[in-house]
Amino acid sequence: MKETTGKVRSLPKEVAADFILWGGNIVTMDPRTPTAQAVAIKDGRFWKVGKDAEVKALAGGKTNTVALKGRTVAPGFIDSHQHLSQVGTDLLQIDCGPRFCKSIAQIQRAVLKEVRRKPPGEWVRGVGYDDTKIADPRTLSRWDLDEVAPTHPVFIQHVCGHWAVTNSKGLEAGGVREDTSDPKGGAYGRDPQTGKLNGILFEQAEFAYVFEGLTPQAPIMPPFSLKDRRRGLGMACDMHLASGITSVHDALVSALSLETYQEAFRRGDLKLRVYMLIPYEYLPHLQALNLKAGFGNEWLKIGGIKIIADGAIAGRTAYLSEPYVGTQEKGILVAESEEALHESIRRGHEAGFQVCVHANGDRAIEMTLDGFAKALHALPRKDHRHRLEHCTVVNQEILRRIKKLKLLVLPFGSYIHHHGEKMIPYYGPERVEMMFAHRSFLDYGIPVSGSSDSPCGPYEPLLAIQSCVTRKSAAGEVLGAKQRITVDEAIDLYTRAAAYASFEEDLKGSIEPGKLADLVVLGQDPRRVTPDEIKDISVEMTMVGGEVKYAKT
Repeated sequence: MKETTGKVRSLPKEVAADFILWGGNIVTMDPRTPTAQAVAIKDGRFWKVGKDAEVKALAGGKTNTVALKGRTVAPGFIDSHQHLSQVGTDLLQIDCGPRFCKSIAQIQRAVLKEVRRKPPGEWVRGVGYDDTKIADPRTLSRWDLDEVAPTHPVFIQHVCGHWAVTNSKGLEAGGVREDTSDPKGGAYGRDPQTGKLNGILFEQAEFAYVFEGLTPQAPIMPPFSLKDRRRGLGMACDMHLASGITSVHDALVSALSLETYQEAFRRGDLKLRVYMLIPYEYLPHLQALNLKAGFGNEWLKIGGIKIIADGAIAGRTAYLSEPYVGTQEKGILVAESEEALHESIRRGHEAGFQVCVHANGDRAIEMTLDGFAKALHALPRKDHRHRLEHCTVVNQEILRRIKKLKLLVLPFGSYIHHHGEKMIPYYGPERVEMMFAHRSFLDYGIPVSGSSDSPCGPYEPLLAIQSCVTRKSAAGEVLGAKQRITVDEAIDLYTRAAAYASFEEDLKGSIEPGKLADLVVLGQDPRRVTPDEIKDISVEMTMVGGEVKYAKT
């Protein structure tokens, strides 16, 4: 998009706009003034929103102007639950996703290529493996990886992030033997015929290898260097900016992730605004330092305390009240016990934090609601905005209780589209009708915001908006049609509602004078194309704080 120097009139620099976008279709998400033609930006904030003539009158000799030529402008998209820091380190690893690896043999070839360039004993790491999107009817195993990496430990993470596959050297590095007991809140996979370890690591067994802060010991795999983490974060930020995202809530920020963010901010490399959810395990450290929720600035801020109650939807480890289709399995309670979960919620609430609990399955959600009810009864707090992260499998009683407790919910936006092939086989049609229940949440008056859980699902907001509106899988199958929402409602999830989920509704989420000048320019209006075309709308430009951070070439 071409930028030109405005010559409408000459105002002194101190009273002129820094930037003006005019001649457009501006979707403000401000219910008082829902549409406009132009917007002026000054000192990183929206200054004037209105008609072309009144906004262009604020131009000076050094004002940058953009003629939108009818394009659509919306507030910068906010992803209210994802893992930007992990996306960054994922970019440093083998991509085992279906785009590049459509079979176990292709994963083996990718691992072998990495093995040949690394000395024996050094870790080979891959991400994005999805057992439902490859040609093989079986799951990747320890023995598949042993074939190509007999002298290197290998770790291939499933797309859900809640289980992974390692080889014999990897098991050895973790001190896992055939007689090793399953950790609480996790399990070691075993071959159903022989009973031998097959290399699959579920939940806490996997966390011990890769997620700092979630287990008492340091991760088994060595961390990436700060230099590499910064490089990965920079690439991740650029990808998100190209999709129109200007803010994220990083839902699992460890000590190393915080170091990465701080260093990027210090060097001026942090291009997205980040609201950080800190694992519950760090709560004693935050309290010892007297750090509170909201500490930071408009770029980098400590937010809520993150607690993990159960497993994953795409990984079939969410904790359910009834078994998965065709099995006797009900998933995994990752929390050490129901009592331990309640105690974690109580402590986070008592410390004054926003408590954000990852709870996917209906049984895990029920346990979590019991914990919130106890904490709020013992110590009432107005406007706590405690959050149910994902809150996937629900029913009418769960909805009633969420409303009564005044909790926020953050269901996956793009999962119907991206993981649709898993839903009926894993959960059955009846449960799918009440999964990712955006319509039900809105009808109950429950605050609901948009999230991707990237890298577990696609991060692109336009794809998520389409998924919420159509409830169609990538193959075109409609799943849970009664949970469809309108395009306006879906845009709200990724703008105003997402800002509310971080107590920042007065700062961002709509195009209003005084708010941060975060916006996205779209090639078309999502409300004026057929719903199946929303994901294909081009992102022309993304601005953060009144600065162009991405422009389509």
